[in-house]
Amino acid sequence: MEDKANIFWEKFLEIKDILMDIDSLDDAEANKILIQLDNNLKTYSSGIDFELEDITTEGRELVFTASGDEDYFEDVIVLVQTAPIMDFWKITAFAQPKGKNQQMEFENIKLASNNLLFLPMDSEEIKDKIGVQISAKGLNKNDNTLSCAYLLCEKMIGEYNATILIDYFDIVAYEDNMENNGFLPLDYLPDYVECKIEQIEARN
Repeated sequence: MEDKANIFWEKFLEIKDILMDIDSLDDAEANKILIQLDNNLKTYSSGIDFELEDITTEGRELVFTASGDEDYFEDVIVLVQTAPIMDFWKITAFAQPKGKNQQMEFENIKLASNNLLFLPMDSEEIKDKIGVQISAKGLNKNDNTLSCAYLLCEKMIGEYNATILIDYFDIVAYEDNMENNGFLPLDYLPDYVECKIEQIEARN
């Protein structure tokens, strides 16, 4: 994979300056260069996508993501590890944690973390994994809502952590006084995951 990764980076160096200034291009030219980048990336690995972040005073960040598919995690890692040093470019593996107070929209479903509750679930048998139950008044379980809720959690704790840690995920019907049964505001999820990672690292 390293040889293919090096070929990708050789091609990236040819267009990096255009990508840095992509906001100054018209829509057709910008779309053309993004398609070229995506084609080069898919030649390296068909399971990887990219996110080109907004430019800042420090430059641009390019994030490579496997969209939560663990089968392609190694491809992401190798690609980022082989990245050349480039001024004003930050190359990042996996969508990073955004923390609390997040929103997600998926297939016309809109969810906000400050309106949801979650139940953290630990297993005695699988100590390095967690379960998460989501609930809220008026939240009905279906495939789109379940996907939207998971994507929201993934956004909060990061692609890598969500994929590696979450072994069970579900939406359960809302009941009064759920807080008395261990449910917490979803905005506590990042702190819970951080503590869980510390526990895992201490055991290992």
